[in-house]
Amino acid sequence: MRSATHSPDASESGAVLGIDIGGTKLAAGVITRDGHGLSDVRQPAPHDTDAEGLLAAVVELAWRARADAGVSVNALGIGCGGPLRYAEGIVSPLHISAWRGFPLRKRLAAVLGLPAVLDNDAKAFALGEARFGAGRGSRCLLGMIVSTGVGGGIVLDGRLLHGASGNAGHIGHVTVAADGPLCPCGARGCVTAYASGTGLAAQACAALATGESSALAALPASQVTGRAVVEAAMAGDALAHRLLDDAARALAVGIAAAANLLDLDRVVIGGGIAQTGEPLLNPLRRALQAHTRLAFLRGLEVRPAALGPAAGVIGAAALAM
Repeated sequence: MRSATHSPDASESGAVLGIDIGGTKLAAGVITRDGHGLSDVRQPAPHDTDAEGLLAAVVELAWRARADAGVSVNALGIGCGGPLRYAEGIVSPLHISAWRGFPLRKRLAAVLGLPAVLDNDAKAFALGEARFGAGRGSRCLLGMIVSTGVGGGIVLDGRLLHGASGNAGHIGHVTVAADGPLCPCGARGCVTAYASGTGLAAQACAALATGESSALAALPASQVTGRAVVEAAMAGDALAHRLLDDAARALAVGIAAAANLLDLDRVVIGGGIAQTGEPLLNPLRRALQAHTRLAFLRGLEVRPAALGPAAGVIGAAALAM
């Protein structure tokens, strides 16, 4: 898909190329310094290719984004699923099996001929929302992506918090139930295991295998996805509704842990599963109130992301600004 959200101006300078690499989609765009998109190109992430084939798909997308924008760019920002070795720009995303110890920053910088910054895609999302979206004006922001996985980034007084190895913000791997379902990270009871698209799908399949009644039972197993669970919940399916409530409570417990630790004043949530909107956010807010009882957290806000489908690309570009 291609869509320009800002009229290109050949004299415009300082634009940045942003690349967003997730478990289900690839996206690239050229972004101005004030957060406007000059191009937006995206496609599903290929899963039937090796490391070099996936890199080639990303490069082709990046060149298309540059061509569509019609202006020069002077830097490259890359957001990619984690974990990663931040200092070296090396990635091993949980949901992209083709890349293990892959030197993504170095390879993209070389082929695209641009100085590059690489960081976790959820951290990039958080920075983009802090600068240009629903996080503007916050002092200590947690930005969360609830999609294929659950990721997060922390922006303190306008700057990303990196942590010792660059992986700060992995709220998806906060344990919310010690005996909970297995997470892709290898631990049990993580937020991701309940609230991500993969987690919702796995929980639904496990419940159906025990004979629970649900409209989801009519679907082939390959079509019982997180999105299918959300759609069934919104149509009134009891099992799907329960799973969505469980996801909301898991998110609330994870957010409460981060809020109590970091003194957050705002949480911004985006991503495919989060696009469910109020059916997810309302029970999340109610559960969060039960877990954030200290006086300094009374003003904590939870807002939906404001940058829409372009949030990942805008955030990736913000990394290089």
